[in-house]
Amino acid sequence: MFPAGRSDVATRAVDLAGGITLRVAESGNRDSPVILLLHGWGASIYMWRDWFAPLAAAGYRAIAIDLPGHGLSEKPDGVEWYTLSGMVGAVRQFLDVDEIVHADVVAQSMAGTIVLSLAQSDARLGRMALVNPACFGRIRFQPFFRLARPPLLDRVLPRLVARWIVARAHRLVYGDASRLTARDDDEYWAPSQFPAYARAMRRLLNAFDWRRANPDAMAANLRALASRLLVILGTRDRLVLDSLPYARALRERLPAMRLYEIEGGGHAVNEERPEDVVPLVLSFFEVLS
Repeated sequence: MFPAGRSDVATRAVDLAGGITLRVAESGNRDSPVILLLHGWGASIYMWRDWFAPLAAAGYRAIAIDLPGHGLSEKPDGVEWYTLSGMVGAVRQFLDVDEIVHADVVAQSMAGTIVLSLAQSDARLGRMALVNPACFGRIRFQPFFRLARPPLLDRVLPRLVARWIVARAHRLVYGDASRLTARDDDEYWAPSQFPAYARAMRRLLNAFDWRRANPDAMAANLRALASRLLVILGTRDRLVLDSLPYARALRERLPAMRLYEIEGGGHAVNEERPEDVVPLVLSFFEVLS
């Protein structure tokens, strides 16, 4: 599994209060400014495989973590870890334990919601680039999981993580599925084979706050952050629906917020098209440095 074979990316474990451990991957000089990379629901540090080298080359220390329940991080049983406040608390704890006093952030999908919530009360977060943030749209399929009975889902979901099913689902997050490789399918399938993975994903779908505020309420909430905020949207996002008109409405209310649309990009456009997204993020961070 990633980063096997990569001499430029090191991994380690970080213990949080409450008895869980997160897997962390990083690249670059330890004394360099930090860019924290946070993945969305069902992903892992593998999402950032093409980000480590260019960020380190640009003079940053790139740090990615597997959020609780994901990748090779622990998958605790307690539902409290899978709420918005639980995920925010895990990221906050990581910053504490790693003694990070300032970090710029790139966050995809669910992590965008986490970062916006954390930024309201944590001055350590600097510039923020959000990629297809979940809180900007309606979540496809999520209403089904809310209606289904948890005991039934916990019996059924482990049977739905066969490699071919994971590969098919992965294709939904790309605008151009031809860019995916067999290695990509393997990297996404492998963590799903842990017995607690399906339960963790189901608990996130039910316990996390996936609601979208109306544009006026969201604009009021983000006003103090807008000048530090870059939003990048793939125009072929098939998982977070209706985010483009919502983001445009926010941009009218928050002129300081940057908005960039990548034509044909999917929900995970940061992973699908790093050659486009990494330069956008670096340019934004450098302008505000």
